[in-house]
Amino acid sequence: MDDDTEGVGESTCPPAAADRGTSSSAGGGGGGGSHGYTDIAKEVFDRLLEKGNPEVVADPPAFLELLYRHFERLPLSYAIDVNVEKAEDVLLHRTILNECADPEKRPIFHVRFLHCASTSADSHDNTEGLPTSENGNCGGSQASTLRESEPREFEPCEGMEDLSLTRKKVVEDDFEASSERKGVEILHIHEIIFSTIDKPKLLAQLSALLSEVGLNIREAHVFSTTDGFCLDVFVVDGWDTEETDTLLQILKETAARNHASLSNPTNSAASQRILELQDQIGDSNVDRSFLQIGEKIASGSSGDLYRGTYQGVDVAVKFLRTEHVNDSSKVEFLQEIIILKSVNHENVVRFYGACTKQRQYVIVTEYMPGGNLYDFLHKLNNTLDLTKVLRIAIGISKGMDYLHQNNIIHRDLKTANLLMGSDYVVKIADFGVSRNPSQGGDMTAETGTYRWMAPEVINHKPYDHRADIFSFAVVLWELVTSKIPYENLTPLQAALGVRQGLRLEIPPLVHPQLSKLIQRCWDEDPNLRPSFSEITVELEGMLRHHQASKGSNKHSKAKVHKKSQR
Repeated sequence: MDDDTEGVGESTCPPAAADRGTSSSAGGGGGGGSHGYTDIAKEVFDRLLEKGNPEVVADPPAFLELLYRHFERLPLSYAIDVNVEKAEDVLLHRTILNECADPEKRPIFHVRFLHCASTSADSHDNTEGLPTSENGNCGGSQASTLRESEPREFEPCEGMEDLSLTRKKVVEDDFEASSERKGVEILHIHEIIFSTIDKPKLLAQLSALLSEVGLNIREAHVFSTTDGFCLDVFVVDGWDTEETDTLLQILKETAARNHASLSNPTNSAASQRILELQDQIGDSNVDRSFLQIGEKIASGSSGDLYRGTYQGVDVAVKFLRTEHVNDSSKVEFLQEIIILKSVNHENVVRFYGACTKQRQYVIVTEYMPGGNLYDFLHKLNNTLDLTKVLRIAIGISKGMDYLHQNNIIHRDLKTANLLMGSDYVVKIADFGVSRNPSQGGDMTAETGTYRWMAPEVINHKPYDHRADIFSFAVVLWELVTSKIPYENLTPLQAALGVRQGLRLEIPPLVHPQLSKLIQRCWDEDPNLRPSFSEITVELEGMLRHHQASKGSNKHSKAKVHKKSQR
């Protein structure tokens, strides 16, 4: 499913909110569905509680849960950027997103003065300014995060803490007088936060709007939520006063007058895309009268999975949940159907059909009685001998090789998305975030699940099919150890560690050739990772050699046994 929960896939239930833990070191989900936000959220909570924030003090446990949900909606980059010294900013972002849920209030603009800065020939930006002002205004807005389809017209800065630095306290008049004597220009720095329904090309539209108003973008921090909204934070200069009411009004009026698409919550382009995808799907629709729905077997960020039957055959039925239905989720759901319809391999879950013309979207696939590999290893506590490890790994590798040969990148390969059949047959499932590179543009979006995510994805660098190979290395490590990756770290800590070169420890008893293969697959340089066709050949060679050695050992033991009988 389109879900970043690490142990959640097509055949497993997500952890309950109560299982998150309350300490800063507790494991947990996180931004974008289930990142390691827990420690950051707890730090923000502690800081707000220490300051006596009324909303926190009124009901601390309930507020902490709300804070977790806020971070769950946003990507890992948001958690990394948050400055706990300015914990109130998180409350502001949460309030803006909550307001954005009301169609009558979209788009949301929020403006506040930050500080004064000076520029001179000696220093492009000598920011020895005033402390952040408390005045701020909220009106209508629109946002996004450097989504993979967005043009890179400017680079985001490294951290959101840059938006509200603690400044040297000086009197404004003295600052201006001193600046005039030195022949420098005084700049008033403002922050503009925008939120609305997320859609392609939004960042370009916003930058055009700000330029039209005469603002210069100094920094941009843009984020997409899991439920289809955007939160865009811009630091700008060009408004020559601390006053914000007029600037807010001009932004709203300009958006309404010259950028109607920002104010219009409907997205005609997305609606057209939905019609195009439905036409591509064509006659894949199943007859709902033959579809019988049984018990729920999994739940993800935007959909639920049920066991059922279709024309007497056991099937898995995936529904797009009503509360998450928007143009973005529909497009993603339809793209998954198109991928499932186009594939046919013994190690990829079989597609039976879909319903896309009715109000509720449905995907019907084969039912895998063994559940998923994550539950098999970590909930049922199974351990595998080398023969079974290799057989499972070969099946995954063959399925992934087939996908890559057909120009499909999975982007969320993990044990929760690998389904078990009889006799250790494994099939790849969940193509909710899968991508065909022929769609154009570099992929830079933070997509996947953090314990399995390649460093180039975590770092928002362009990536390709080789990101799947890194994820496969982590799956191989799970198969040989039966442990959860980075189990003593939160997902966020694991992701940050991988960015800095951290890798899992391979036990010395692991087959040496398999150990080397794992290390090659999770190499920092994607160019040094082997292809799945190469991986399959190597794994099959290991299996043949292992089975031959087992056979010769049995033959030798039989000879010794016969000799002892003489």
